Amino acid sequence: MDWTQIDIEINCADIELGSSIAHMVVPYGIYIEDYSDLEELAPQIAHIDLIDEELLKKDRTKAVIHLYIPEDQHPHEAVVFLTDRLQAAGIEFAVGCSSIAEEDWAFGWKKYYHPLPIGDHLVVCPSWENYDKKPGEVVVTLDPGMAFGTGTHNTTKLCLELMQPVVKPGSTVLDIGCGSGILAVSALLCGADSALLCDIDATAVKVARENAALNGVEDRCQFIQGDLAAAVDQQYDLFFANIVADIIIRLLPDVRGHLKPGGRFIASGIVDVRRDEVLAAVAQNGLEVEQMAEDGGWVALLCRAR
Repeated sequence: MDWTQIDIEINCADIELGSSIAHMVVPYGIYIEDYSDLEELAPQIAHIDLIDEELLKKDRTKAVIHLYIPEDQHPHEAVVFLTDRLQAAGIEFAVGCSSIAEEDWAFGWKKYYHPLPIGDHLVVCPSWENYDKKPGEVVVTLDPGMAFGTGTHNTTKLCLELMQPVVKPGSTVLDIGCGSGILAVSALLCGADSALLCDIDATAVKVARENAALNGVEDRCQFIQGDLAAAVDQQYDLFFANIVADIIIRLLPDVRGHLKPGGRFIASGIVDVRRDEVLAAVAQNGLEVEQMAEDGGWVALLCRAR
C-alpha cells in the first residue's frame, strides 16, 4: 500500500491551532517541525552541547505539519478539508503533497546502515546484513532503534576504539547512560565477564536488554533504570560514560569510588570547545588521562585513578 505525505507550512505563531485542525484529519498522529526554540530547548531536552549547522539554518518563523494518509483513504479530500479549515481560521499556509511507497516507508532507511569496522577488530553489523566475519574480528549485531548508539556517531566510535586495547578477559563493566547498550555489549563480546547497564530512560534500558539478547550476552548483564550512578554500589574494571560534558563533570567525583584498582574510565560525548573544562575536572578528581581521542569536533578520554 502507498501513502500520501501532506506538508502544511504555517507561521510558528499558528502552530497550536494548525495542529489541532490537522489532528481532525489524522487522529492517529502527526509530525511537526518547529525550530523556533531550537537553541533554547535543544540543550535541555537532548543534553547536547553542539547543534548541527543544518538545523541552525532552518527558518525559525515557520513550522511544518506532516501528515501521512493511505492512498485508499482519499488524501485529496483531506487536502480540501485542511484548506477550508485553515482559511476559515485565518491562518496563512502552503500545502504540498508527495507519494511514499510502502517499501520506502518501512525499509528505505536500511540503505544507510552497513557493517562498520571500528578499531582493530570490532565490526558493528545490522541484523539484516550477511557479513563474512574475518579471523580475529568481533561482530556486534545491532539495529538502529529508539536509543542512542549504533556505532555510527563519532562519540560511540571513539569509546569503542579506546575500549578495545584495555578490556581484558574477566573484566567487569559499568555503562552509565547506556543508550542502546552498544558499549557494554561490545566489551562483553571482546572478553569482559559481566556488565551493569544503567540509563535514566526506560526505553533505553529496554532496547539495551534486547540488544544484549540479540548478541547472546543477556545472561551476563544487569540492567537498572535510574539516575546516573546513584543505584550503583560496586567497583568495576571498566566504566563507560558516553553522555555530555555537564553530566560527566557532575559524575566525576564518584568515578574513583566505582573503579577497581587499575580500572579505567572512558568518557565521551564531550564537544571540543569544552575539552579543557572536562580535563580540569578529571584532574581535580584524582584521575589521570592515559589517552585522548578526537573526531569530528568530539573528544573522548581514557582515564585511570592516580
